[in-house]
Amino acid sequence: MYDFLLLASCLVFIGTCIAYARHDAASLFHPATIYLAFHGFIFVIRPLFARFYEFDLVYRVYDFLPSLSDKITVILGSNLAMLVFVFTALRVGGQPVARSPDALEFDRLRRDFTGPILLTCVLLAPLALAAQFATWERRVDPYLTMARDAGTGIMVNVEANGWFMESALILAPLSVFAVWLLRYRPLGWLIFAIASVLMLGSGGRGAFVFAATAIAIIFLLERGRRWFDPRVAGLGILAVLVFNAVVIDRGQSLRSMLGSDLDGGYTTAHDLDPLEHMDFANLEYFEYIVYAVPQRTGSWDYFAHNLQIFTEPVPRSLWPDKPIGSPVKFFELWDYGTPIGMTISLPGAGWMSFGYVGIAIYAALFAWLYGAIYARLLGRSATPVAMLAYALLAATTIVVFRDGILLTLLRQLPFYFGPFLLVLLFARVKKPNTPRTIAPYDSAGETPADRRRALASQGSRQLL
Repeated sequence: MYDFLLLASCLVFIGTCIAYARHDAASLFHPATIYLAFHGFIFVIRPLFARFYEFDLVYRVYDFLPSLSDKITVILGSNLAMLVFVFTALRVGGQPVARSPDALEFDRLRRDFTGPILLTCVLLAPLALAAQFATWERRVDPYLTMARDAGTGIMVNVEANGWFMESALILAPLSVFAVWLLRYRPLGWLIFAIASVLMLGSGGRGAFVFAATAIAIIFLLERGRRWFDPRVAGLGILAVLVFNAVVIDRGQSLRSMLGSDLDGGYTTAHDLDPLEHMDFANLEYFEYIVYAVPQRTGSWDYFAHNLQIFTEPVPRSLWPDKPIGSPVKFFELWDYGTPIGMTISLPGAGWMSFGYVGIAIYAALFAWLYGAIYARLLGRSATPVAMLAYALLAATTIVVFRDGILLTLLRQLPFYFGPFLLVLLFARVKKPNTPRTIAPYDSAGETPADRRRALASQGSRQLL
């Protein structure tokens, strides 16, 4: 029965992809495409590997074993989330990009944004670097500033300021600005490489994935391409290879290159089967949720975990008795196993909230959110400013889909999108009529010298 469902899941996925690809709005950077890529890898391809290699790492670590019924529920629930997400995303953001970009518009925007971007980097880069190096130091002993609550398994910041530590994420959008502002030339990629070493050296992968995704999206939008580009494909392959290398040693090799091998006690994943490591284990995490909720908890979560968005922004140093996790809880998952490091995914969060109905609600909610962003920024205005904003917002999807909770999105926005808002503010102060750069470019006011410079720069631009 389970093998039949795995095959059926593959066929449903392939059929959905074919139907989606025929839609006018389909493109590599549409939210539906990103979710299909996430679903296809986590809930279609990886389950085949799990079945063939008989993955058991998470089962041993979490001390549970899902029943056949649990595993079937996960396959059905994940496919429900996929179908609802794609349908809703196309209903909300069902129009193609409004118009093809003009290279002259992007060149003028670069001129207008050069000063604001440099000023933003001067102001934020020292903070981001200080936070990043503090994160590196924390690799020596994760419990130096963090403590794991025995009842919930949640790591709690007991010494450092969480806002400061999260400021390390700012390196990601700053590196995106550098690559874009320098027209994808070698100097921009050198800055991106240096920033990547700093981001990956701490063992974290999310910021690097965000930056690589944002660069790929803005490049495609700027070049007016919807799908394949060999240079973007090369960037994607490189990102996957780097990601996998950091998964194995949590950045230890990068720290060693700089003479800062601070963490010598990490257990590598060399002995695991292909794709078995916990970074891609949302399938097993979802199975654990189905195993526990509501069979053993006796209750759903009823979306109460989202209440943490109201308590999360307050530093624990200012609120020592701040609730760990959501202020309202109907159960603790740690009462039924040891789900350390679990990311519940979008369908997992939906099931935990209210079963199949919760999955449909969650998938529709996130599809509506990102679909509305797509429709507003690309379906109506589709200006260079809107495209740059969309690239930064769409790049948050991968981690959001993996975690499956609104809190993840709200955690990312101040650090991934905040610098862009600061650039817009500085641009407005510098040039009060900045909104003209957001409207479609009018070549009537263009001088011959402007056109010659733009055409020359357009001919010299290269990705690598």
